[in-house]
Amino acid sequence: MRTMDEMEKDHSGKAARLAFSYYTLVLLIWSLVDWFKTKSTGIEFPILMIGCAIYAGVQIYLRRKTK
Repeated sequence: MRTMDEMEKDHSGKAARLAFSYYTLVLLIWSLVDWFKTKSTGIEFPILMIGCAIYAGVQIYLRRKTK
């Protein structure tokens, strides 16, 4: 099994950041629309917060692992 080279790692990292940004933006917009309609954020806001916490935790772990 071959390992990833530097370019593949860079592309993988950029794809993860773009996916996270898209995911965050969509859930935030959905949460705001729901807030203005019903005055409740619904389930999308906790999903967004959990996703952000997991992403931040993974980033911290990977940065500490590479040092």
